[in-house]
Amino acid sequence: MMKNTELLSQNLRLINYFYTRNLSRELSSIKVNHHFEVLLTLAKQKKPITQNQLAELLHIDKSRVAHIIFSMEESEIIMVKTNPADRRQHLISLSPNALSTIPYIEKKVREVNEMANSGISEEKLMVFIEVAEAMMQNLTKKKQGKISPGMDQSSEFVEI
Repeated sequence: MMKNTELLSQNLRLINYFYTRNLSRELSSIKVNHHFEVLLTLAKQKKPITQNQLAELLHIDKSRVAHIIFSMEESEIIMVKTNPADRRQHLISLSPNALSTIPYIEKKVREVNEMANSGISEEKLMVFIEVAEAMMQNLTKKKQGKISPGMDQSSEFVEI
């Protein structure tokens, strides 16, 4: 049983660190400045999206997205065009060159996922994903102020 004083975030941060390090090593031949998640998110879009939409999809703040976009545009990984319908908005899409690297990135992600999941049953992986999603929902609810101090908190949290 995990002690309540142990930081769950420490284990998650280490998993993220080693996962990202392995993925970066696997993808070192393509110059994408370690923004694999941005590339894969943009690749899933049917049409160009705004910086705000990208920030929401990635769950990161708008200023961080602006920095990432600037860096990726300089490296010609993405294209940024002014939205003709609203000149204040910038529409972001992958460059043709970046688009051509998506199948390779997806292949390497599958390989790193297989390495990370090695020796773990499908059932345990599904439980891990369910628990992680429930924790995110619980923490998001609390962060958004849906739980008031006097309220029975257990009824607000996601049951798994």
